[in-house]
Amino acid sequence: MKELYSKYINEIKSKKVIFISVILLLVLGLLFGSLYITIISNEDKKYINDSVYNYFNSFNTISFSDKLKIFKESLISNITYFCLIWALGISIIGLPVVYIMTFFKSFIVGFSIASIFAKYKFSGLLGILVYLFPNKLIILILGLFLAIYSVNISLSLVNNAFKKKTVNFASFMGKYVFLLLVCILICIICSIFEAFISPYLYKLIINLLK
Repeated sequence: MKELYSKYINEIKSKKVIFISVILLLVLGLLFGSLYITIISNEDKKYINDSVYNYFNSFNTISFSDKLKIFKESLISNITYFCLIWALGISIIGLPVVYIMTFFKSFIVGFSIASIFAKYKFSGLLGILVYLFPNKLIILILGLFLAIYSVNISLSLVNNAFKKKTVNFASFMGKYVFLLLVCILICIICSIFEAFISPYLYKLIINLLK
């Protein structure tokens, strides 16, 4: 596993332009998502504040069936996200869509962080911490890795198409499929944590957020 990780890191280093472009979009998404709440109307801000309040307080009365629902929704959402990025990597038109998806994924996370802070100010930092760690952060980082490989493969397909070369899918598909399977496995673990462990952490900090 250590050798495999080192191999992935070395490959990313050899694709610095792709790495920088994808991570830049991720950072911009977080930044714009965090700033977006400052430009929306007061009515929308009130709606968001109420939504954040209801979200945190819903964990006071959460049932096992609610946890199963959270697990199912989280798992479907994350796996769909990774599968789409993966599939777009082996399509010539996938390149811009991967960039857009990376931006909006981080935008949503940035907006959620800003919404919690806008509602609870500095007392909401614990809420942000529980929201982010570890599942949201892991999904972002994993999505970054997958997006880099997806963009790299998509660029290779475009380059081969222009040069009218035959694409040897066998040369990269084994590793690419393995990466997707790793993503799916980690998605399952993150969804279990979000559904069955995070609610207890939220319960611990709810009184601090009042």
